[in-house]
Amino acid sequence: MSKTLLAAAVVIAGSLPAAATTLFSNPFTGAKGGSCAFECRDAIGAENFSLTDSSLIESLSFDAYLKNSANPSGMTVSWSLMSADGSKPGTVLASGTSAPTYAKHGEVKNNFTHVTFTLDIIDTLLGAGDYWLTLAVDTPMAQHAVYWARTTSGDLMSSLSKDGGDSWKDRYARSWGGFVFSVDGQSGVEPAAAAAVPLPAALPMLGLGVGVLAAAGARRRRRKS
Repeated sequence: MSKTLLAAAVVIAGSLPAAATTLFSNPFTGAKGGSCAFECRDAIGAENFSLTDSSLIESLSFDAYLKNSANPSGMTVSWSLMSADGSKPGTVLASGTSAPTYAKHGEVKNNFTHVTFTLDIIDTLLGAGDYWLTLAVDTPMAQHAVYWARTTSGDLMSSLSKDGGDSWKDRYARSWGGFVFSVDGQSGVEPAAAAAVPLPAALPMLGLGVGVLAAAGARRRRRKS
């Protein structure tokens, strides 16, 4: 009986989703100032990224400078994942609004704190290729409160912004680097695997399987007696 139960548990565990890993990262490399992407009204900031394999995107993170007097507890962020149209964002592939979790890393100059915000987003399957991430802070906490942190890595990432309408402007693209963010999820995920039974649905299946095996064991014991 114990060996059978163990085998059933192993089969169910094999269907559980793998832990998320960093699929793309434009890392924080030191204070370089923020941008107008979040502080300017009705503005959206965009950064390009690439995937080397078919991947399931599960969360997004970005670093920012938060004014010490601002409270991010009620903050919401609109996000989207977009295809690449040459050197600019193209079609929206997935979008939504999330209340981020955040981790503070200490105060920086001019009464700001370095913060990493993490967004739990709709799981989105993307093939290998080039994409754009867009971010916009929805909740007005205070004027000039949140600045998307820039990199100093010279990674040549592109940055775009838009103030309403459909046209993107190279307002703050810089050759020395873009803005600090990461894309997290599972690499090498094919469409069939992405539709596998998630953990909450797998648990009742495990309970049902254990119950069936227990009933079978009870019948065998009754026959022997």
